[in-house]
Amino acid sequence: MRSWVQRSTRLVGVTFLCMCACLGEDETSASIRATLRRTAHGIPHITAADYRGLGAGLGYAQAQDTVCILADQFLKVRGERARYLGPGTNDANIDSDLTYLGLGLLTRAQAAYDQQTPAVRELVEGFAAGYNHYLQETPPSRLPAPCTGAAWVKPIRGVDLLAYHLDLSMFDSTAPLLGYLAHAQPPGVNRSAAESPRPPALTSPSRETDLGSNGWAIGRDRSAGGGGMLLANPHFPWEGALRFYESHLTLPGTLDVYGASLLGVPVINIGFNRHVAWTHTVATSSHFVLYRLTLADDAPTTYLYDGQRRAMTRATRTIDVLQDDGSLRQVTRSFWRSHHGPLLHGPGLEWSTRTAYVIRDANEGNHRFAEQWLRMNTARSLADLAAADREARGIPWVNTIATSATGETRFVDASRVPNLSAETVAAYHESLQHDADTQALAAQRIVLLDGGTSRDEWVRQGGDPSGLVPLADVPQLLRPDFVMNANDSATYTNPAAPLWELPFGYETHAPTQGRISPRTHMNLALLTERGAASASGSDGRFTREELARALLDNRSWMADQLREAVVRRCQAVDSVDVEGVPVDLTRACHLLATWDGRFTANRTGALVWREFLGGFSAADLVDQGALFARPFDPARPLSTPSGLAPAPDAGPDPLLEKLGEAVSRLTAAGLRVDARLGEVQYTRKGRQLLPLSGGLGQEGVLNVVGYSPANSTLLPRTERGPVLSERTGLTAQGYPINNGTSFVLLTEFTRSGPRASALLTYSESTDPASPLSSDQTHLFSQTRLRPVLFDEADIQEDPALRITRLDLRPTER
Repeated sequence: MRSWVQRSTRLVGVTFLCMCACLGEDETSASIRATLRRTAHGIPHITAADYRGLGAGLGYAQAQDTVCILADQFLKVRGERARYLGPGTNDANIDSDLTYLGLGLLTRAQAAYDQQTPAVRELVEGFAAGYNHYLQETPPSRLPAPCTGAAWVKPIRGVDLLAYHLDLSMFDSTAPLLGYLAHAQPPGVNRSAAESPRPPALTSPSRETDLGSNGWAIGRDRSAGGGGMLLANPHFPWEGALRFYESHLTLPGTLDVYGASLLGVPVINIGFNRHVAWTHTVATSSHFVLYRLTLADDAPTTYLYDGQRRAMTRATRTIDVLQDDGSLRQVTRSFWRSHHGPLLHGPGLEWSTRTAYVIRDANEGNHRFAEQWLRMNTARSLADLAAADREARGIPWVNTIATSATGETRFVDASRVPNLSAETVAAYHESLQHDADTQALAAQRIVLLDGGTSRDEWVRQGGDPSGLVPLADVPQLLRPDFVMNANDSATYTNPAAPLWELPFGYETHAPTQGRISPRTHMNLALLTERGAASASGSDGRFTREELARALLDNRSWMADQLREAVVRRCQAVDSVDVEGVPVDLTRACHLLATWDGRFTANRTGALVWREFLGGFSAADLVDQGALFARPFDPARPLSTPSGLAPAPDAGPDPLLEKLGEAVSRLTAAGLRVDARLGEVQYTRKGRQLLPLSGGLGQEGVLNVVGYSPANSTLLPRTERGPVLSERTGLTAQGYPINNGTSFVLLTEFTRSGPRASALLTYSESTDPASPLSSDQTHLFSQTRLRPVLFDEADIQEDPALRITRLDLRPTER
């Protein structure tokens, strides 16, 4: 083979792929080359001489494993779903296409294309070429399910990738409001074509139930080997566009990085190189604001701004819609913008003759998404990671938790948060006292500002035209022991050094409102407990094995705090009335008494505890109330709230009534109260139901598993029956799982380099016919991790090694 290819001492299953067997000299010099080596579980290790080759290798590998999801996402951002798939249920495809065209992601990406660094342009162009090569060599009839034979699986360009990165950037801001954009038409206009159906009622951002993470960076003071350590545990959907893809990317002398990326991203989002390791958690900070406009009396598309009239701008978009007879019809819709951003319309945000609402999204112009992580991939120190935050500023909606080979740790929320003046913040707090709109949106953790005054514009500082909070002011902490986050605010990143003073916008979305969740409590308990029985052992210094046990032990903080006291209460009675019907508590109480507080698949009692806690409100789990006797104390975050709420002096015990209701719910679902957790908590792979360990965040378990209806693809998804408990997800089929612990990465820096364990819980491939679609899920069912093959010798020695060499021509940019 050519000298540019690094030879393996054991070439197993070697293939050579070329788009043209007879390339001329000029064409050969422009060809894209990469070596793709797959080790056990199909993990791709991609090596190339330039970024274009690196992108091609990753694009080809991701297409091999996840082509159907990728193709649908590119179809979505192009606004072509209705063209190939018809109008969709309730015209969902029409709404999606027109809204994405209204947002202009492709137009924005094209305009920003030349602003990308040469490396990023090469990566996205290479990714497109690798993806397209897979399509060229794979006839539609050989595409995997569910896109076998699909005409909508089409070649892409580099600009499609950049447009998709904009979509990912807006996931936690504009994306939840896409239905409101789709239906935003002025009053007096026939809205019927644009609001059938109307969007659902406004709800809070999806981060509480669908997205979350645990992130630890362990420093030299708490690491057994003295180097940094990382625990990465994102809780993301197992289906659809937010799946992670595990890979190893190498550009000799420039880049050598291992980890996981969101699909369609040509760099590593969570991972490590030989110098630093990092992970992310979904931030509680606010990445957008809504503005309320006061409209002119005579024109609902004109608003008042600093006392002057301003006209909204209008853009018209047209799409083709496939009909049942195979013909196409055209649908046209107008989209309206103020100078703040696009108009909204829907329940709670109606566009009337007097008032309209708009969104300004800090990520709508985030064109540095890929550049941000490329800079992180090549970082050699925490200072380099900080420079990437400062100079790229492409982090959209996550915190960063990082460590280094020298044992330093860093937490930072460098996400894109609006920078508001003190006057604006004061006016907002004043509105919270008397304005119903502001109060209602605040309850959904959304900020509403006055769109009619320049006072409430975002403040530009330090030459930054985007109006973001300066990085010098964002929450950040450097420590030699540890930093962590589990989707609460930055305050308790390390309780030894609380971050009390957070700028406005960094507490806005915190569901616990200054308190901390049971899951954060469990994280902090594992990190701070000392003694032989603690997570870090008698020496107080973590090993990688101890990190794995801490994560996968499935210990429940709520059970630690309250189980024994609940057992003492229920042992004093035999039964309790639930809606006038006596319910026997003796079996349930015995199960709780003998349960060890772990949500492990083979445990009994966990089921009863889950449904018992599910009877309480979210507020009851974090402060004094129906469960806790003593309130949360910010000065004592590790030990409060505490104690079981006392029984009443007379009358029924509401706590035991909740236990009776739990027994009744399980009985109504047809489930035994003494069922093992794994009998009713499972994921489906083909015809197999795999039992799973893990708990819910509200139970204070790190290893979160659950169900999410969120899926931004049109592809088949896990369905479940009627839900009997919204708090726990209980159905008559138990707890089907399609969300939660997704990519696990445990990394330690040793004297001989980084060592790591990992697991992609839903497996690398989405092809149901591939063994790589379930192999790692079987490991997860067994609560096992696998070693990461990072060093060249380990890759070469893997018996599963398969090598593919790519040589292909560039695609259109």
